[in-house]
Amino acid sequence: MHAPRERGAAAVELALVVPLLVTFLFGIVEGGTRYAQQSQVNHWAFVAARDLAIDPTKSATTIVGTLKGSDTTAYTVTSTPTTKCTGGATSVTVTVTATKQSPTRMFGTYTLTGRGVARCEN
Repeated sequence: MHAPRERGAAAVELALVVPLLVTFLFGIVEGGTRYAQQSQVNHWAFVAARDLAIDPTKSATTIVGTLKGSDTTAYTVTSTPTTKCTGGATSVTVTVTATKQSPTRMFGTYTLTGRGVARCEN
């Protein structure tokens, strides 16, 4: 039997622990999602750089747009050199900058940047 002064102690402990657990849960979801999104943007940049190194007639923006598929992320693409793998260039660099929405909607939007470099095949 519990002493009368200990009644409700479990409810108080639960009230103290639950906010911490919920905070950890949101942190795990937020961190994991951001990591996956960063990996995706890095992949877009790498594949675009590789494609431009093989076929300099392609457009980096078109390549990334194809990779994105139905993803509605706002993004910008820059490639260096702009003439791609012609004129003596030894490598091509593609930078993809994407604006993403926080998955928990608690932190607004943030910007992810991916960079891909590939050696020219010419």
